[in-house]
Amino acid sequence: MKRNTVAAVAMAALLALSGCSTMLSPGGGTGTVNFYVSDQPGAIDDFDHLNVTLEEVTFVAADGNETTFDANGRVDLTELRGANASLVEEYDVEEGNYTKVFLGVAAVNGTLTDGSSADVKLPSEKLQLNSNFTVGNGEEVDFVYDINVVKRGNSGSYNLLPVASESGTDVEINEVGEAEESDGDDSDEEAATDTPATATEQGSLAFYVSDQENAIDDFESLNATISEVEFVGADGNRTTYEANRTVDLTELKGDNATLLSTYDLDAGNYTTVFIRVSEVNGTLTDGSSADVKLPSNKLRLNENFAVEANETVDFVYDITVVERGNSGAYNIRPVASESGTDVAIDRVDDDEDDGAETALNATFVGNVTAGENATVRVTANGSAVENATVTYNGTEYTTDADGEATFAVPENATEVEVTVTFEDAEAELETELENSTDDTADDANAAYTDTTAAVAV
Repeated sequence: MKRNTVAAVAMAALLALSGCSTMLSPGGGTGTVNFYVSDQPGAIDDFDHLNVTLEEVTFVAADGNETTFDANGRVDLTELRGANASLVEEYDVEEGNYTKVFLGVAAVNGTLTDGSSADVKLPSEKLQLNSNFTVGNGEEVDFVYDINVVKRGNSGSYNLLPVASESGTDVEINEVGEAEESDGDDSDEEAATDTPATATEQGSLAFYVSDQENAIDDFESLNATISEVEFVGADGNRTTYEANRTVDLTELKGDNATLLSTYDLDAGNYTTVFIRVSEVNGTLTDGSSADVKLPSNKLRLNENFAVEANETVDFVYDITVVERGNSGAYNIRPVASESGTDVAIDRVDDDEDDGAETALNATFVGNVTAGENATVRVTANGSAVENATVTYNGTEYTTDADGEATFAVPENATEVEVTVTFEDAEAELETELENSTDDTADDANAAYTDTTAAVAV
């Protein structure tokens, strides 16, 4: 019988509102550019379809260095009018300032609304866009490359041209899907699981929200509703938890942080944390409503950290709000330099944790063997939960001050299933007692129900 160790790793993931608005020179770090293609309405209404096959994307840094990536995608510009945009790929580039983006095009095929083929020209085999933008170390930016189709006089022919005024990192995005025939490595929502499937070695993660100062002083209040938190392991596995919590970032300046929740994670290395934001509402100091945009519905932070079994980790997720030029509008984005497991935390909700939800965790202590006693340990926030109810074979047991409850396992038992409840939270724990051809059949499997596995403590 294998021992199934569940770690209590309280990982404080701070959502901090930080924001260096200074320009960066090229450095040793990397950031991520989410590269979108869109279409500014021009002569696009003449077309039933206008398919553009993308070959490569080249980013030109302020120092002249060029970085080229394969695109290998195809987009139909008729589907990308206005703010509609299609994600081509996520590219990891060197941190620093960039001045130009080239888009190599392999083929253009257009069909007009009357069913005839269109003569669409690309003066050269690539489009050049002059656009200044900055990628910070470990940060993610959304970049839109807007393309316009224009008619060449009365010739019946058309040209493709980039549109600088509708391109860049501070334009609205209504994502409508990914480019066809891309490598499809961005598995995002489909690859995510709502909760950990097995009770392998795990840690619990105390997730905080904080706010590092930048343009936050423009705001009387800035409420962000966080709907989900997703952790991506070094092996690519994803674990997603519901959050459903609204935080006011004006209360979380500097090192101030609020505990969002505590999550269980399998022990191991992690590389990326996504926060999905369902709504942002800001009120400026003059009482007017603020135009605050999240180019997509999620924030992505590239940050390497480790979760050890039976340990507690505090993790800060720092966010900045920046003004988009002199437009009076704002963007929110993560800040890698103020995020991670080694940043200062001044917790502002130690005395009032009413808004923080905590996942209830249950694990078997040691091996579970037929004919012997079995012990279940119950924790939340990495701490023992006293007076939790453990139900086995219809009999209820109550956890002691150490969060443990012990019961007898019948000699003929082939599996042990227990249900743990505490206040409004519930966890289920199961282990097989017989050998199986499945190498993992004797692992203890803990399933945490989305609707009941969180309790405010």
